[in-house]
Amino acid sequence: MKFLPPLLLGIIGLFNTFFAFSAEVNDFKSLLPYSGSVSTMEPRDKLRNLEIPAVYIDKGAWHGFHLPEKHSDYGGFVGPLIIAQEFSVYFSNNIQQLQLVDVMLDRPRSLASAKDKQIFSQPDQLSQMFKWDDLMVNISLSFLDNRSAIITTQIHNLSADKQQWQLIWKGAPFTKHPKLADYSLVKQHQIETNTSRWSLTPINEQWQLLLNDAEYQIQFEPNIILNQGAGFSYHARSATIELSPNETYRTQAVHQYFHTQHERKQHPKTDFSSIPKTLLTHKRNWEKVVHDLPNNEYGRLAAKSIMTLTHNWRSAAGAITHDAVTPSVSFKWFNGVWSWDSWKQAVALARFNPELAKSNMLAMFAYQFTPDDAVRAQDHGSVPDAIFYNKNADRGGIGGNWNERNTKPPLAAWAVWEIYQQTGDLEFINQMYPKLMAYHHWWYRNRDHNNNGLVEYGANLHPAHIKDSRADRTAIIEAAAWESGMDNAPRFDDAEDLYILENRHKGELVGYSISQESVDLNAYLYAEKHFLAQMAEILAKQDSDKKANYKSQTLDWRKQADKLAELIQTQMFDDKTGFFYDVRFQGEQRRLLVANGKGVEGWIPLWAGVATKVQAQEVVKRHLSQSTFNSKIPFPTVSVDSPNFLPKRYWRGPVWLDQAWFGLKGMQRYGYEDEAKALALQLVSNGEGMLGNGVIRENYDPITGQGLHCNNFSWSASVLLLIYHQWLEQERAVSASM
Repeated sequence: MKFLPPLLLGIIGLFNTFFAFSAEVNDFKSLLPYSGSVSTMEPRDKLRNLEIPAVYIDKGAWHGFHLPEKHSDYGGFVGPLIIAQEFSVYFSNNIQQLQLVDVMLDRPRSLASAKDKQIFSQPDQLSQMFKWDDLMVNISLSFLDNRSAIITTQIHNLSADKQQWQLIWKGAPFTKHPKLADYSLVKQHQIETNTSRWSLTPINEQWQLLLNDAEYQIQFEPNIILNQGAGFSYHARSATIELSPNETYRTQAVHQYFHTQHERKQHPKTDFSSIPKTLLTHKRNWEKVVHDLPNNEYGRLAAKSIMTLTHNWRSAAGAITHDAVTPSVSFKWFNGVWSWDSWKQAVALARFNPELAKSNMLAMFAYQFTPDDAVRAQDHGSVPDAIFYNKNADRGGIGGNWNERNTKPPLAAWAVWEIYQQTGDLEFINQMYPKLMAYHHWWYRNRDHNNNGLVEYGANLHPAHIKDSRADRTAIIEAAAWESGMDNAPRFDDAEDLYILENRHKGELVGYSISQESVDLNAYLYAEKHFLAQMAEILAKQDSDKKANYKSQTLDWRKQADKLAELIQTQMFDDKTGFFYDVRFQGEQRRLLVANGKGVEGWIPLWAGVATKVQAQEVVKRHLSQSTFNSKIPFPTVSVDSPNFLPKRYWRGPVWLDQAWFGLKGMQRYGYEDEAKALALQLVSNGEGMLGNGVIRENYDPITGQGLHCNNFSWSASVLLLIYHQWLEQERAVSASM
């Protein structure tokens, strides 16, 4: 509890005015649609997104909140949403809702009766303000650390008379899940002095809900009185608050979600006296992040992209050993960490949170397979496709989402190099270089069936790839498509001339390839050789003892790149159509997949710089019409004129922004700067919700611009931030309305 005298409030106001600690974050209000209400533990739409489009989370926490939309939710923040290891569910509809009681009149004052109501977000907090002629109430929610949110309640006497108020809070958790009829969420509810703590019932429903001995607790300041109510509810109240004219009263409550009791016991105790300093530091940090962003549509797009990545940030927990960014907290299946998502996210994170960028990389490389790995020693050097809070059964865990059936495209070296470009951190290069080198070598050992230097997508040895004691064709093709990242792209459709190939190293079966050398994969590997060469070159300058070795490696990487370039240029480009394609092969017989139609993967050689100048000119000149790749949102995953084009079918037409980025950067690389910038502006102008306060989507209909599939998608946010810095930063845009 704190009474703030008018003089101190004035000093704080002047401090904020001179040093702009609030002005800049205040410029970025209501970037995302956080408002709504919930009535069950897991309300989802038909796409399996949470019904409320956006959820506010910060600091890598595993719980978050929404703004109230209905009058009946005023005075509290909707939620919390908790991420129960791998699945997002609501603990409550409104766990700490304020009731304001006028003691002199002995009656409550409805917040809905306020003459002026402002409910909004800004990067550092969610806020509610209710104002009458005689009183103003401010309620805000911020995050203190990776397990703690804080709700601050302030009341300010605007009248010339003394006032008396009492603050009352109530809340209750959900007890039932709509799809788990026999399950009760809360096992035990305890009031311990100024803390209300709920112990949650353990459950192991692999595809619905996972909890061990999780706990949620609210800790009020010591002078607040708590009591238990029915149905695991609580009731908290202040003593009578006497406010002189122009006087302010403030109180705070800390909300914490812990996966286990051990987490709670290890977490630092709440020190209410240190919270103001923590919140000021928190605000200053956000000021630094948004400091250089203009208050226009493009600046708001950049800020929204940063917020989306921040909301999807998870701190280390369970099997996730480093802080990392997940694809989307909103989508049912996306509360894990994927490899190529991590690489793309890290490139953008390096712009505003380089430590998180590094950590995101390390989260995946913590599970890089080693020669003595108990499960897949044959895959040493590679990393899993996806990791989650729980390992899978092969690793002694209970999870089903963890995936080691395949890996993902080789973009890790690109990400590490981009982090270095932003930070100059040579130690990180030194740490990652041997890991990246081992990963790169894995591709040629385990995915180059005919050892011709052109690599295939494929599948790891895995129980899911065996059926009736034989290799399961359907499962292996599925894993190969997953390994490409383009899950259902037409080039991975089953066909009579698509074969499953066993890959052996020194006579030992180490995995499978499909009989198809993919142009994107080999272009990525070409780019990776150059990134590795650059790393070896700078390491040679820093380490005199290993200088000769690093210099030799630099030359070797570049020789390998030159050799691969010749293969891509001569074997994967079709002169007749002027485009790059995958190669389907059987023994010595080889054919380009021209008949399957053009895919966005054909632009990757331009991004990588492996296309000849003439080839790049052909691609740009012939394939940027509205009937190819210059749709309303440019760079559909399948060319509009392809017989397989389906504008809403995942990788069979929708625009994925990472591929659009590669296309735009490829154009820029070959001198088409003006054209690339025009397409970048076209993309952000036509994508539903990109400008304004809509959520950032997983992908977009290239014809209509409609956002598709999951909400709040991290790599889309990453690309939009990169597009902002590359092309929009100096561009004029319509000022955002305040």
